[in-house]
Amino acid sequence: MKALAIVCLTAASVFASAANAQTASPADEISGNAVFCQGSYALCIRAPCAAVPSRDAQGNYTSDQVLCSCVVESGWSMGPAQCSERTPVKKGGLTFLMSTYSNRFNTQDKTLSCDNADTQWAWCYGAPCVVDPRDPKSATCNCPVRTGPMRTLGGKCSQKSCDLIWSAATPAADKFANQHFYDYMKANQPGYPVNAPAPACLRTGSR
Repeated sequence: MKALAIVCLTAASVFASAANAQTASPADEISGNAVFCQGSYALCIRAPCAAVPSRDAQGNYTSDQVLCSCVVESGWSMGPAQCSERTPVKKGGLTFLMSTYSNRFNTQDKTLSCDNADTQWAWCYGAPCVVDPRDPKSATCNCPVRTGPMRTLGGKCSQKSCDLIWSAATPAADKFANQHFYDYMKANQPGYPVNAPAPACLRTGSR
């Protein structure tokens, strides 16, 4: 885990300028930071995540970053950086790329809502990622932790999954991203396959 975290920190330095673009506005304000590009990207909309323990200045353990297990896709995606900044980079025998958004899995998964104010989740929009050298379809992304109500395609519609950390978005950002991606692609790339927003999970089980 420690070695993987170091590799992801390298990814962060590779995409430093793009990361600055991401943090220039609040995490859920995608609307002013949505650039459409075609190419390879990491897709994290249903990714499980694991904490990366670190120490603060007082020596206490903190966990404000998580490593998320994402997939590598190719095609159109929406992200917080210009296309030139999202081109995969090969360095030291590894391939680095950015986590961006598409609605590719909307027909496979339903949207899980976790509404508690203390829900922890990962904000992977624009996060730096490294491709698994043993599996070119898998990537690990280094994402900051957020707290509050969220929506994700992960968790298999189980409210108990809200106790785990998933790549997700605020309800407002999730609604915007789904609809904006769909509307943009229909208007600008009418021949490209695009999915409508995923249906919501039924409210079964409890946290």
